[in-house]
Amino acid sequence: MSYPQYQGRQQQPPYPPQQAYQQPNQWPQPAYGTAAPPQPMPQQPMPQGMPQPGVLQCRLCGCVPAARTTFRGHQGILVVMRFLSLAGPFCHDCGMATYRRMTGDTLLQGWWGYASSVITPVTVLINLTRRGKVANLPAPVPPPDGRHGRPLDPGKPLYARPQTWIGLCLPFFVLFMIIMFAVLSSHGS
Repeated sequence: MSYPQYQGRQQQPPYPPQQAYQQPNQWPQPAYGTAAPPQPMPQQPMPQGMPQPGVLQCRLCGCVPAARTTFRGHQGILVVMRFLSLAGPFCHDCGMATYRRMTGDTLLQGWWGYASSVITPVTVLINLTRRGKVANLPAPVPPPDGRHGRPLDPGKPLYARPQTWIGLCLPFFVLFMIIMFAVLSSHGS
């Protein structure tokens, strides 16, 4: 496949020659092939409502301090599977809420596929290691510019949620049922 612009023709510049731009009160144009010397940019104040440079704000509520991390989720659906992720930065409350929701849902919905019996525990361990980034943050406060929302409610700890216990017991129940089926079918023959 050949591109028309590279068929041996010399390309024309995308704008008219330099003389067409020489009008009063206009910036002088450099000649072709030369670069204009860099001009210093005037310092302007940040507009209200824009995040301050160097300050990480939570992507969900806008509060500070925040930490960059990504929480993952997994759903096994018999033959296919779905990988989920939510990237930060997160404040303490929004990060803990996201960690607890995604990990709890993974424990409940992650076991339903062939490869998911390996992927689900790995996903939970990844989230557990990343949890420390947001768990060690102080309580969220409004940012310097004053624009923020309300942080998410972290809710109950992961061990106090029913989906966690159901999700943890599910693989053992399935393994128990497979062993029982094997034992009963061996006694029947």
